[in-house]
Amino acid sequence: MRPARTTTLLTTIGLGVSLALTLSGCTGDDRVDAVPTASTTAPSAGPTATGSATPERSPGADATSTSTPGPDTTPVSATGTVPATCEDVVTPGAFGYIDEVALNDPAAVGDLEVPRTALTPALQSGGQRLYCVWRDPQADVTNLTIQIETVDPDRALAALRGLSGFDCSSVDDGYRCQKVSQNPQYPVTDGDTYFTRGGIGIRITQSNVPTEGLLDDVVGNVFG
Repeated sequence: MRPARTTTLLTTIGLGVSLALTLSGCTGDDRVDAVPTASTTAPSAGPTATGSATPERSPGADATSTSTPGPDTTPVSATGTVPATCEDVVTPGAFGYIDEVALNDPAAVGDLEVPRTALTPALQSGGQRLYCVWRDPQADVTNLTIQIETVDPDRALAALRGLSGFDCSSVDDGYRCQKVSQNPQYPVTDGDTYFTRGGIGIRITQSNVPTEGLLDDVVGNVFG
């Protein structure tokens, strides 16, 4: 097992939530049943990642460890579409990690299941779901995931407002919540970002992956 590459998690102001990776497949699911939570387990005896363990910038806005309630906004009736495949989620060539790592590689993700998230209670019955994972099978922790689903606007907004430990704000006609933290096992930075707008819910998670502008790119492809 080779050590996970250590990079600094970057963030952009406004909608810019960072996260990225390139892949070769994706998992779409139009079921809204509760599903097991997927987890990333780093090998206990694997190599130790090296590099800076101090997060500099978050995936989208300066995130803090405390929850910051956003203004009382009304869900926007923005029209978005869950992409048909993971290749349609991110603009080709825009993010190096996505271009370099396999998508939904069975050797890295096993039997891929769409995990439960804070937005699961807001899923629309019979709605669409897409879950994409970029991860090198030989990496201990480095990975990036993007999950896009159709949600009820009011329930999705309420779910994000109820998050604890996230920095939340209204951005680009939507509502975003982010949390940046130190990985509990490796000296790298983890990022967790939610965004909802109209009937679409997006979640991006990343560990040891710099993805400045990723959320902006995903939102552009979903709502463009």
